[in-house]
Amino acid sequence: MSAKVKISVLKKIFLEDIAKKYAVDGMSVCKIYQEGQEFITDGRTMPEGFCTWAWADIFKDILFVRNNMECVGTKDEKSMVACCTDGFRPVIFLIEPYEENKAQ
Repeated sequence: MSAKVKISVLKKIFLEDIAKKYAVDGMSVCKIYQEGQEFITDGRTMPEGFCTWAWADIFKDILFVRNNMECVGTKDEKSMVACCTDGFRPVIFLIEPYEENKAQ
């Protein structure tokens, strides 16, 4: 088991065509995160500044990585790519094991 995981913001998406038809005026890309932003967590505690909606969406993926379970679809099978389920402006995350002694 990895004691901690690192969550990196890979990409922010805005589905303009869907938002134009269904969303309130003025909606745009998620303003909570910045691409490249990183968070470290023990997998049980939501990092400060993290969106509660996104945390709920990717929590199972965090547990998979933290507990060294098989992560299907990624090249190393130790990391997961996951996203929040905001239908207008999803955010894509990379979740990977984090070892403090190997951190830069």
